[in-house]
Amino acid sequence: MARLIPGALGTVIGRVGNMVFYELNGQIIGRRIGVVDKFSDAQLGNQMEFGLATLLLNPVQKFIRAGFRTTPKKAGHTFHSVAFSLNKKNAMSGKYPDIAIDFSRVVFSMGSLPLPVSAEVKLADNRLQFSWDPNLENEENDPSDQVMLVAYFPTTFQALTVQNGSPRTAAKHDILLPSFKKKMVIETYMAFISEDRERVSSSIYLGQIIWDKQ
Repeated sequence: MARLIPGALGTVIGRVGNMVFYELNGQIIGRRIGVVDKFSDAQLGNQMEFGLATLLLNPVQKFIRAGFRTTPKKAGHTFHSVAFSLNKKNAMSGKYPDIAIDFSRVVFSMGSLPLPVSAEVKLADNRLQFSWDPNLENEENDPSDQVMLVAYFPTTFQALTVQNGSPRTAAKHDILLPSFKKKMVIETYMAFISEDRERVSSSIYLGQIIWDKQ
């Protein structure tokens, strides 16, 4: 059943007869409904990549909103569509049915600020301790820039994120981890954002941390 969205003449969303209408990147798309007896491996692979990219980005919506807000976009595209397209294209590895996310190639922000320098992370008890070189010799870096962090848990598709972290000059920021009951894999990322939120660096991958206190 279709529904009418208010507008100058109204916009139909949903199914009408053998056509289905939906919104994509600010446009209304109509497709004929047909019966597909068999999908090719390429089609199944594309569907699997689509699903994995969706799962990947669901828990980091606030982060990618800041991380891709100023990234150049085509007309009608959003921060989410840019992040989705980038990661679906570059962060998937393998062929159907063995497609997986390559977390070393995941990007959660993209911008013109210089990348973090000498960044690293280590596990100390129940904390992830992130550190970096402020690199204030680079005139493009400002002392008031703030660190952005992601601790991603791939086995559960959940994440802890920091969008307004310590200033660049602090050179460190901790993330307190929850009390896990079993071994946990954590993928880690860092970026910087200007205080006025108008500039951001691309994110960098800091590596995988294994939490196992059993």
